[in-house]
Amino acid sequence: MKKLLKIILAHLGVVAFKRSSGIYIPEGESYRIAAGLCGKVAPLIIDGGAHRGDSVFAFSKHAPEARFHCFEPDPELVQHLKQEFAGNSRIHVVSAALGEAPTNATLNINASRPTNSLLPTANSLPADISGLCQTVEQVCVDVVSVDSYCAQYEIGKVDIIKLDLQGYDYKALLGARETLKRVDVVLTEVWFAEIYTGAKQFPDVLNLMREYGFSLYTLCGMHYGGRDELLWGDAIFTRIPACPDSVAAAS
Repeated sequence: MKKLLKIILAHLGVVAFKRSSGIYIPEGESYRIAAGLCGKVAPLIIDGGAHRGDSVFAFSKHAPEARFHCFEPDPELVQHLKQEFAGNSRIHVVSAALGEAPTNATLNINASRPTNSLLPTANSLPADISGLCQTVEQVCVDVVSVDSYCAQYEIGKVDIIKLDLQGYDYKALLGARETLKRVDVVLTEVWFAEIYTGAKQFPDVLNLMREYGFSLYTLCGMHYGGRDELLWGDAIFTRIPACPDSVAAAS
């Protein structure tokens, strides 16, 4: 009966599988996985690209005592975040983008605000997302690096770094080189197609994270275009445990 059902579903163009098969991990599961890998009751989380606070709510389901430093450059979204989390001492809202070094930059505000980026939209985009990424306004914003921010506010240990920066994630990782030495888990958006001009793609991020001493744990929430081309997803990295021999040699 199960075999016959699969044949019928396949004929109809439907693919059925059990969640336990592990064929696909939905985007929302990335926060559960990252929080579980960290394993702390009250992790300190850098939230790059906080938008409307969705990551705060998602992480808090699995780590209710988590503390957040939320970075968001869009002035309209910053105002929303400050109102949403007013009086919550666990959540600090920072009106700035994350990048390689402290500076100023132009933020492209697009027709769909979740696609806002410091990078310009690529000239040739899949038709189903080109309208969403159309730039309608530009504003000058502050850019800070994770390293400079943590040094300024004397943050010695960050447990999780989450980045959703619409193509600027690689730059933010370059600006977190020192902080990443003491980070357990990194959850970052990765790109498999050119949606933003100049954005580094998944192989570049993978190689950089390997240089930093991290390994790829899993990919979640893969997004595809109208022609089934892979566009973007979330990558979760964990720190590679130090080899006992290397630890002994270092000491």
